[in-house]
Amino acid sequence: MKRKRIIVSKQDGIYHLMSRCCLGEHLLEDGEKEMFIRMMHKQAAFCGVDLLAYSIMSNHFHILARVRHEKPQTDEELLHRFRLLHEGGRLSPYSMTPDALEKALERDDEESQRVREALLARMGDVSVFMRELKQRFSIWYNHQNGNRGTLWMERFKSLVVEPSLQAMATVAAYIDLNAVRSKQVDDPADYRFCSYAAAMGGKSSAMEGYRLIYGGRSFADAIAAYRLCLFGKGAKPKGDLDKDRGMISEEKLNEVVRSGGKVEMPELLRRRIRYFSDGMAIGSKLFLKEIYEDHRECFPQSRKARFARMKGSDWGELQVVRDLKVNVFG
Repeated sequence: MKRKRIIVSKQDGIYHLMSRCCLGEHLLEDGEKEMFIRMMHKQAAFCGVDLLAYSIMSNHFHILARVRHEKPQTDEELLHRFRLLHEGGRLSPYSMTPDALEKALERDDEESQRVREALLARMGDVSVFMRELKQRFSIWYNHQNGNRGTLWMERFKSLVVEPSLQAMATVAAYIDLNAVRSKQVDDPADYRFCSYAAAMGGKSSAMEGYRLIYGGRSFADAIAAYRLCLFGKGAKPKGDLDKDRGMISEEKLNEVVRSGGKVEMPELLRRRIRYFSDGMAIGSKLFLKEIYEDHRECFPQSRKARFARMKGSDWGELQVVRDLKVNVFG
């Protein structure tokens, strides 16, 4: 039976969100990645989503997002979010314009109330955020390229992330290191389609994402601490694109893991780690226990509340729901 996705609905939730292009094809060129990022920011502003980290690759994307469940309390705030979604042009010839919405809300009749309820239902929901973002980008992409049919291979994958500094910073680092894993760059600051590069380039929205991860600290303090997650004690990239980057071989890594050994976390994060895509939820044992109690319907009836310590490095208190037995590290 296909496992159900865990959705935290009672309070704000943090998610690692992933989706891959159809058949894993490398379909996204630089201009298309830029458009996806613009659409992502507009959709996030409308839905009530804080973008903490992201990386847009040529055949898939990763987003670390905090979904806020508090919805607009006034028509003014509702209209403001709707204008942010439509900033730069109308979404489609069939969609309501912001000016038309303003007039509809001013009438304050039964139809106005239906419009309000329909818009509010699209906010504070991670599934709506991902569905509308992917649909809108697909429509734009197909129009630009003369294509028909689906662009994405699946609905989307998600990992629930504990709202702790350790969990959020570790997942963010894994996301920002995507281009390093694919050997496109040695330093994620050189890959302009990830949040780290945007923040280092002075993009205020990306800088705010790291400030939120680090509890509202100044960007300078937050990014200094974050660089330790990315690069370790040296706080700088190792090697260059023409060298081995100081990484141990896959054979050696597997040998270390099989023997119960550990490698440095910044080095391990430069490999594909299924804990971050297929672990269902990541955090402390207490957090995972709460997830299990609140979402038992997502687990087989025989599944008890036992969680898996992550292998390969010193992950601190981090554990995952699913005990992945094979092909954990790519």
